[in-house]
Formats: sequence, structure tokens, C-alpha cells
Amino acid sequence: MIVYLGRDAATGRERHKWFSHRTKREAEAHLAQLLTQLHGGGTLPHTKATVAEFLQQWLRDYATGAVGPVTLATYRDMIRVHIAPALGQIPLTKLSPQAVQGYMSLKLEGLSPTTVRHHAMLLHAALRHAVRWGLLVRNPCDMVDPPRRVNAEMRVLDEEQVRLFLAEAKRSSPHYPLYLMAVLTGMRQGELMGLRWRDVDLVLGVASIQQTFYQMGKYQLFKQPKTPGSRRNVALPTAMTEELRRGREQQAGYRALFGSEYQDHDLIFCQPNGNPLRANNIVRRDFKRVLKRTGLPLIRFHDLRHCHATLLLRQGVHPKVVQERLGHSTPAFTLQVYSHVLPGLQAEAAETLGQHLMTGQHLVASESPAHDS
Repeated sequence: MIVYLGRDAATGRERHKWFSHRTKREAEAHLAQLLTQLHGGGTLPHTKATVAEFLQQWLRDYATGAVGPVTLATYRDMIRVHIAPALGQIPLTKLSPQAVQGYMSLKLEGLSPTTVRHHAMLLHAALRHAVRWGLLVRNPCDMVDPPRRVNAEMRVLDEEQVRLFLAEAKRSSPHYPLYLMAVLTGMRQGELMGLRWRDVDLVLGVASIQQTFYQMGKYQLFKQPKTPGSRRNVALPTAMTEELRRGREQQAGYRALFGSEYQDHDLIFCQPNGNPLRANNIVRRDFKRVLKRTGLPLIRFHDLRHCHATLLLRQGVHPKVVQERLGHSTPAFTLQVYSHVLPGLQAEAAETLGQHLMTGQHLVASESPAHDS
């Protein structure tokens, strides 16, 4: 589709703008949108900015004040490493749906569908502001099909495997208390790394989730939980409070050893000098080693949270309680995430009910008086 923009005031030459579309229907819809804008007193967008230049403007003028530092860092990495090298040199007004669709197809060769979908969502959100700011008439991402989300495979250990893992961790790992806390509470990794002594009542056996910790390269960030549901109280079993008491005594020894060089962040799980733990190092150097020594599947650290929830549901704990411990928004969401547990629970419930009713029926039948014929 070619749109006539009139004559250039300086040269007198005719100016045109080209738009490409996959179908006639798309071209007609775009034409109607242009006419609506013109009839409303607007003008056709005119900018010489490239996609990369616009995305940097979007990060500076919008994203910096609208999202948290972790999300902002993720956006910057997506743009710097992936989007800008592939699409950045295209003039913003010439970015076509075909170019965006081709970008996603190319990225699917090396990245997961979920990751590429995140790229598409970021680009769509940024270009939506380009439309609002009058730099584009339409959002090219409205006419592309992002890949479907593929959830990461959840791998959980059964009760006996959890015992083997914890036994080996207790025997050989300095991070045994961290692993035990993850299994017994279902806390997220960032919640565990940010947990402070002031947030734990060892007498009542309650941990209060008040902050999380993230490591972004050389930068360390403590922040509040993302949602109100994530800020919660989690009951601790006696085995956990006893382990924490031993850990506090050990930490007091390190504090005395390091003296003024001790970095006191009040963290429960930290390095001997008090600095926060580096989660990636723990997973690579210790967590996987413990799993390999026991011959267990190589699960993710986050799967310890899934182990906690799965074991609770299999023990018949009400989904509402599991939801509150995990910090999910609703019990329905918890059941959706752990739907793999439900078939087994339903079978057990059906068998229990059947045995209960049939046993009762048998007793009634055996106690009924005999009738003479």
C-alpha cells in the first residue's frame, strides 16, 4: 500500500510512504486506521529514529520509572543482546510484521518458546507507546503470532528421595540448613537469600517473608516481595527451628572471627563473612553435587519448592493452607500449578470413600436380623 504525503516544502518533490501487508484485509484495516487519524485532525507519523534508538528512548522515558530494577535490567539485556542486533537498524516507521515474525522464528532456533514470547511481549509493549506518542500509526506486533508459552518441566522428588537428599546434604554440605528450609517451607530462592534473623521467631516457630535478595552481576539488591500474597508468615517445624538455633551459634563464631571485617546484613543464610550468598555458585558447586552423590535426578533449586507443595498435597493438607505457605494468589492457582498431583489424590479419595462405605454396609448387613421363610 502506498500513501501520498504531499510535496516536500523544500524540494517540491512528491512524498510517498510504503506499507507492506500479508493480506488484502490487513491493508484495508490499516488504510481505515490512517483515514480515521487524518480525519480526526492528526498527521501521519514522521520520525527518522531506528528501532534501537526508539527502544533506548522507551527505556529512558518510560520503563525506568514504571518497572522495578530487576525487570528493568532484564529489559535492557533483552534489547542489548537480542532485539537491537537483529532489528535495531530498521527505521521505526518501516518495522513490518514480517520482520518481527521473522525475528521470532530466528530466535526459536536457539531459545525456548517462552523466552522468545517474552521478547515479543517486550517489543509489543514498547511499540504500543510508539503509537501513543504519535511515532507509529499501528503496532506491528498486533499482526504477529508469538510462540505459545511452554512451562518449564516440574521435577519433584518423592518422600524417600527427599530424605536421601537431605541426609547427604547434612553429611557433606555447608548449605544443609538452606536446603532444609527450602524443603520444609517452600520459600522461593530469593526469599531464602533475603531472610533475616529479625524476621524469624524461633520461640513461636514462624518466619515472616519481608524481603527478597537478587544478584545482578556485581550488583546486590534487596527489595520487598512483588505481591501482597508473597509477604506472608510461614510456620516452621521444630526440626527447622532447632537447626536455625545451631546456625545462629555458628554465625556468632564467624562474627567474632572476622571482627570489624564482618559484613552484618542480619542474614540467616550468608557467607562466613556475612555477605549474601551467590545463588548461582551454590547451585553449580554444591546443590548439583549433592544430587549426583545420591544418584537423584538433577532437579532445579526451585523444584525444592515444588517438592514441598507436592508432599503437602499428597498428605491431604488443604489447598488453602498450601496456597498461603507458598504465597500464591488463590488456592485455584495452586491447584492449577500442581494439577499433576490431583489424579493420584482423586484415586486415593475414591478408594478411601469406597472402603468406608462398603465396610459400613457390610456391618449393617451382618447385623440385620434374619427373617423366617
